[in-house]
Amino acid sequence: MTMKQTAQIEHQLHNLASPKRWGNTFWGLLATLAVAAGIIWWLHGAWLAKPNQVMLGAGLDGLKNYFTAVWHIQRDEGYAHYEGMNYPYGEHVLFTDNQPLLCSSIMWWSRHVKDVRGEAVGIINSFQAISLLLGVFFMFLLFRKLHMPVWYSGLAAIGIIFMSPQILRFDVHFALSHTWFFPALLFLLCRYEERSSRRYQSLHIGLLVFIGAQFHFYFFGMAALFLGFYTVYQIVQDPRAINITRRVSHLIMMIILPFVLLNVWLHWADFVHDRPANPYGFTNYIGRWEGVFLPYEDFPLYKFIDENFIHIRRIDFEAKSYIGLTALIFSIWLISLWVKKYRLSVLKFFGKKELVVSPETPRLFPKQWNAMAYHRVHRLYLYSILLGSVLLLLFSLGFPFAIPGFEWMIDFFGPIRQFRGLGRFTWAFYYVINTVLFYWLWNTASHFTGIKGGKYFWLKYVIIWVPLAMLLWDASWLQQHRKPYVGSNEALKSVAAPKPDHWINAVDFNKFQALLPLPYYHAGSENIWLDMLAPLFQRTQTTAIHTGIPDMGVNMSRTSLNQTVRSNQLVLHPTEIPRILDDLPDNRPIAVMILPDHWDAVRLKYPHLTDKATPVFENTRMKILSLAPDSIRAWLRQHVNGIKNEINTGQLTTQQGWLTDQPSQSFVYQSFDSIPIAARVFRGTGAFTGSMCDTTWLFNGKLKGKSNVVSFWIYVNEDLAPWQEIHIEGNGQKIDKPMREILVSILDGWALVEVPFEAQPDETVRIYLRHSSIKRSFTMDELLIRPASQNLWRRDDKTIGKNNRWYSAN
Repeated sequence: MTMKQTAQIEHQLHNLASPKRWGNTFWGLLATLAVAAGIIWWLHGAWLAKPNQVMLGAGLDGLKNYFTAVWHIQRDEGYAHYEGMNYPYGEHVLFTDNQPLLCSSIMWWSRHVKDVRGEAVGIINSFQAISLLLGVFFMFLLFRKLHMPVWYSGLAAIGIIFMSPQILRFDVHFALSHTWFFPALLFLLCRYEERSSRRYQSLHIGLLVFIGAQFHFYFFGMAALFLGFYTVYQIVQDPRAINITRRVSHLIMMIILPFVLLNVWLHWADFVHDRPANPYGFTNYIGRWEGVFLPYEDFPLYKFIDENFIHIRRIDFEAKSYIGLTALIFSIWLISLWVKKYRLSVLKFFGKKELVVSPETPRLFPKQWNAMAYHRVHRLYLYSILLGSVLLLLFSLGFPFAIPGFEWMIDFFGPIRQFRGLGRFTWAFYYVINTVLFYWLWNTASHFTGIKGGKYFWLKYVIIWVPLAMLLWDASWLQQHRKPYVGSNEALKSVAAPKPDHWINAVDFNKFQALLPLPYYHAGSENIWLDMLAPLFQRTQTTAIHTGIPDMGVNMSRTSLNQTVRSNQLVLHPTEIPRILDDLPDNRPIAVMILPDHWDAVRLKYPHLTDKATPVFENTRMKILSLAPDSIRAWLRQHVNGIKNEINTGQLTTQQGWLTDQPSQSFVYQSFDSIPIAARVFRGTGAFTGSMCDTTWLFNGKLKGKSNVVSFWIYVNEDLAPWQEIHIEGNGQKIDKPMREILVSILDGWALVEVPFEAQPDETVRIYLRHSSIKRSFTMDELLIRPASQNLWRRDDKTIGKNNRWYSAN
C-alpha cells in the first residue's frame, strides 16, 4: 500500500472520528454569511435598498460597463453580438466588459420567464454584493477543508474577502471585482488533491475557469498560468511517468478544454480574424512590489513611512494589490527561510557537510504536523499553491522579461501577450499568501506548548488573535475609505431625460442610422487610440440606450485592425471616399453629437463632417447635426476640384518634381523609390522598412525656415504600427509623440503623419523615429519637410497631391 493510499485512509478515518464536523461547517457557514451580509448592508445598504436607482462609480470604465450591458440586454437580438458601439460592425460581447454570462442569463430570463430588462442595472449592482458573499462562501469552505475551526475560518474568510484588492474594482471594473473566483479555484484544487480519482475534480476546475472567463477573460489568464506553475511543481515533486501523465491530462481538462470552448464560441459568433495579437503595454502595465507589500496610499502606515522614513514611489492603479501587514511579515519570514536553506544547500554542495539542515531548523510546516493524514495531504497542496503564486507574482512584476535587455522573451509568450494588464495577476498571491498564513498560524498555535518548560503558554492566543485583528482592521479601513461613488441610474429615461425639451425627447432619432460623437473617440484598440471627452461619451451612450440608435464611437477591447482603420478614416481628413460608407446599410443620415463648448474646435478639425451637415438641435449641453453620407462624398469632390483649380490657375514653379508657390524656399523630399525591396509601397517604386526599436533618422541638419512641417506616410493596418514615436529636437524644444495621436489622413491602409515644429537657421534639427520598447517592423513612404508657409503640389495621371496629402485625380 502506497503512502498516498495510507494518507487517504487516515484522512477518511479522521472524518469519521469527527461526526459533528460537517454539521458545524453548515451552521458555521450560515453564521459567517449572515455576518458578511450584515457588513455589506451596513456599508452599502443605502443603495442596495434601491439598486436599480443608482449607478456605481463616476469614471468612464464604470459607465462603459453599465452601458454595454444595458444595451446588450435591452437592444441586441443575439446573445453573442453587441451592436451598441463600433457601428456598423458591432463587437463580440467578450470584448465589451459587459459580463457576458450575467447578461445572457438576464436576457434568457426576460425572454422565457419574466421580463426584467428594465432592472438590468439593479441586477448588476446586486450581483456586486452577492459576489462578496460568494467570496466569503468559498474562502470559508477552503479553510474548513484545511481543518481549521468554524469561528476561525469565518473571521479569516471575512477579513480576506473584504480586504481583497478586487474591492478597488467594485465601482470601476465590475467584471473584475468578483472575489469568488480565486477562492473557488483554491477550494476545488484542494478537493482535487484529496481525491484518489481526480478526473471529475479536474473537470469541475475546467468548468470554473470557463465560467470565470465568461465574466472577464483575465480570470482565464490568471488561472491558466497559476495552474500551469502548480502542475509543474507537482511533477517536479513526483516525476514518475504515471504522475506526469495524470497531471498533464488533468491540466488539459482544467485549461485547454475551456480555452478550446471559448475559441469555438468566439469564432462561431464572431467572424473577425484581425484583432491585435500584440497589444501594447505588456511591459508597462505590470505589477510593482510597492503595490503588493506596502499599504494603500490612504492607510496610516503608508503615510507614516512616506512622511518619516522614505518617500514611496507612486504607482499605477493597476499595480495596487496590498496583501496586509501580517502577510508582509510572514512573507519576509518565508524569504529568510528560503535564503537560509539555499545557503546551507550551496555550502553542502561545496563539501561543507557539517552544515546541514538540522531537525531544529525552522520549517514552514514542521514534521510533527504530519501526525494527522490531512496535514500530509495539505502540506504538498499548500507548498504547491504557494510556489505557483510566487512564480505568478514574479511574472506579474515583469520578471525577467521587463528587465532591459530581456524584452526579446516576450516574442515567445504567444496568447499570453493578450493579458497586458499584468498587475492584476498579483491577486493570486494575495489569496494564497493569506490562506497559507492563517493555516500556519492556527497550526502553530495548536502545537504551541509554551517556552522553557511551559512558560508563556498564553502566547498561543497572541498567535491566533493578533493577526486576525490586524487583518480585520486593515479590511475595515479599506472599506471605510474606499466607498463607491453612487450616482443616478442613467439607464432610466426619467433620470437621463426628465424634461420634454431634452434632446432625447425633442429630436426624432428614428430617421438616423447611427450617432457620431465629435471629437471622435476610439479606445480599446491597441492600434489606434483616440481619447474621449467623458461628458460626450456619457451623453452619446445615454442617447443610444434610450433611442436604440448605435454609436459609431468605440470604447471596447481588441477591436479589429481593419475596422479600426475604417472607423478612423471617416473622421480624419478624407483623401479618398471613406470606405466605411460602403459598409453602411443605407444612406440614412447620421446624428453628429457635439458638446456646444467644443463646437469651434470641432468645426476646424472635422470640416468634411460639419460643413454640409444641417442643424437639428442645440442647447447648453448638446449640439446635434444631421449628416448625410453622400454629403461626405460631395465635400471630397469639391475639395479635390479646389486643388485642381489651384494647380491650373496658380503661378507655380517646379522644384524637385513638385510645384511650389514659393520657389525661394527650400524643402526636403525623400520618395524612397531607391529601396524597391519593401513588401508594401505607398507611391512610386519603393518604401522604407525598419525596426521600431531602432533609431530611424529622418533629418539631421539645419533648416532655413523657422516654422516647418514634417510629414510622411506609414502603413497602419498592422499590429502596433501607429505606436511608433517621432522625436524632434532643436530650437530648445523636444517633441516626443506616438503617431497614433497625430494621424491626419488614412488612404488604402496608410496613414499620414504630420507634425509642425519650430527651428532656427543656426541650430541643428534632429528628427528621428524610435519606440525602444516595441520590437516590430514598420513601413514608411513619402517623407516631406517643408516650411509651413510654403505649399507644394504634385500631379500625375492617377493622383493629385497637396502638401503630401494625396487624392484620386479622377
